[in-house]
Amino acid sequence: MSNLTTELKQQLTTENPRVMQDADENWHSAHQLEGLRQQWHRFWNDAGIGYGDTVLVSLPNSVANILLLQTLWECGIQVHSINAATPSNRRATLDAQYHYAALLTTPNQDRLVGNFTTALLPTLDLPNLQVATRNAHTDHTAKLPAEDDIAVIMHTSGTTGKPKRVGLTHGNLYACAQNIITSERLTNSDKSLLVMPLFHVNALVISTLATRLSGGQLLVRPRFSAHRFWHDMAVNAVTWASLTPAIIAILLQHDEVPADLPNLRFLRSASAPLPPSMHAAFDQRFHLPLIESYGMTEAASQITQNPLNAPHQGSVGQVTGDEIQLLDAHHRPVAPGKTGEIALRGANVITHYLDEQPDAFTVDGWLLTGDLGWLDPDNYLHLIGRSKEMIIRGGENVNPLVVENELRQLPFVKEVAVVGLPDTIYGETVTAIVVPTGHGDAATKTARLQAIAKARLLPAEQPTTYLFQTALPKNATGKIQRSALKKQLTAAKTA
Repeated sequence: MSNLTTELKQQLTTENPRVMQDADENWHSAHQLEGLRQQWHRFWNDAGIGYGDTVLVSLPNSVANILLLQTLWECGIQVHSINAATPSNRRATLDAQYHYAALLTTPNQDRLVGNFTTALLPTLDLPNLQVATRNAHTDHTAKLPAEDDIAVIMHTSGTTGKPKRVGLTHGNLYACAQNIITSERLTNSDKSLLVMPLFHVNALVISTLATRLSGGQLLVRPRFSAHRFWHDMAVNAVTWASLTPAIIAILLQHDEVPADLPNLRFLRSASAPLPPSMHAAFDQRFHLPLIESYGMTEAASQITQNPLNAPHQGSVGQVTGDEIQLLDAHHRPVAPGKTGEIALRGANVITHYLDEQPDAFTVDGWLLTGDLGWLDPDNYLHLIGRSKEMIIRGGENVNPLVVENELRQLPFVKEVAVVGLPDTIYGETVTAIVVPTGHGDAATKTARLQAIAKARLLPAEQPTTYLFQTALPKNATGKIQRSALKKQLTAAKTA
């Protein structure tokens, strides 16, 4: 077996009465989980599903979901984990591509027509677990997984067109989880609160695998709830949790404030850039340690994190196990302190995509992230933005994050995204799309936006157009999808 499956299995051989807690605050012991683990092994064996097969997992966050993932990995099965809200036509397209041996879903999801025999198999906190096994499936010879075998298939958020398919191996997941355990100093005394979706790499590796492999306790919630979050943290003596800027923004918008949290060591932010103004507002209101980090699906999540004892606000921290380089447009290392594209390699980093992506790697095997950044003298990484999201207006580079951070200072700006739209004279124009709080006069809001932009931004950075919308396109973790927004606005402009 792989290191990942060996250590996950070992955790269930202990006498630990509290391995994972479900949404009803029921704890599940190692003994209970081990019994169910063995039952599911027999199920997969009896169904002829095993090494090399691919199984679709489209389930809500639950203790059962986490245990099922473990049993699939132990059998050498590749897991394709997707959002439970994925429409049936898209799942049908995926089945045609992957030819799933089985589907793990819930009854409220549309079934794939034909080819499957479906049964309701209640497990732990998933009383409506639905398992569909493919008819006439070819049995596989039992084989244990190795480090280079794919454990999970995920899709990137797709900042440029079609999302890329990422196959993370057992070795990738294990290496990254160990990097997290080391950088966050996790022990079996820690308790982590899982509020992000398990089909996202942050929740799967950072919150779940790092906690389990360090012997800690995991509190599993179906989703983030602003009304329940601080209660969960206080009542259960949680020591850390992984969040996103979208979650942090929601916490700031609500009146709830945490009770005394003497056990909390830190909160971490990842999955999207944390605006400096939001970090400052969080510090001022909650007075809790919030650590910035940086990661991506292709690196099995974490790449850098601020040291717990020496965080640099505005930086995403130091490398936590892999290697990074900053490269110019010709893939040559840039001078110290200069901005370049972040390139990666390491045990947690993929060496190829499942679809051919010839421009994604350098000739000597470094993964090109598309992210721009620079290293300060203490080797803290500072993100500038994505190379493909930089706006070029009249030959000048405009970083949308800089513009957004300044516009966000106005109290009526709930959310903002800045994109470049095609322009016959300047190449691109800077366009700001604002989600305002409440109602009000758009002309007055535009005038205030123009005033703050003129006062705080360079001429090339100042938006030429301000648009107001009720919402911005986001992925499942709340990351604003600028490429989708740009495509939508460009189509409307040329219509």
